[in-house]
Amino acid sequence: MKLIRLKKLFFLHLQHLPMKSNGWRSQICKWGGVNILDPKHTFIGEDVIFDTNYPEDITIESGAGITARCIILSHFFENDNNKYHHFSRGKVVIKRNAYIGTGTVICKPVTIGEGAIIGASSVVTKDIPPFEIWAGNPARFIRKREFQLYATK
Repeated sequence: MKLIRLKKLFFLHLQHLPMKSNGWRSQICKWGGVNILDPKHTFIGEDVIFDTNYPEDITIESGAGITARCIILSHFFENDNNKYHHFSRGKVVIKRNAYIGTGTVICKPVTIGEGAIIGASSVVTKDIPPFEIWAGNPARFIRKREFQLYATK
């Protein structure tokens, strides 16, 4: 096994230790190969499992929140009716200020839009548009998020 792979595995397993989640866990995941753009402003909860084969295919932007026991995979089994089975890989992008509920599984290459909310225990298999709420297995559209803009004096 190559040294760079061992380093990624070490840090991705080290992040499961108890620690404050604001910044520390995100930084350790970044050292493990996950592409976290702003670790200080990214929340990663306990027992989050990142794909250890291709962590570099996972991008998390600033302000995103991933709660406890989520699974994020960047490779998946592709059934093409051949006698040989193979895995495909793709990019998982979690945009700014997106929120991923507890126990969510992301199991296909997807983009979760800015400000989107994914309900607890959902299974995400397709792209989520910005500022929408999705939940279920597989995740389905629930409603759009409403924002009120307040004028400053």
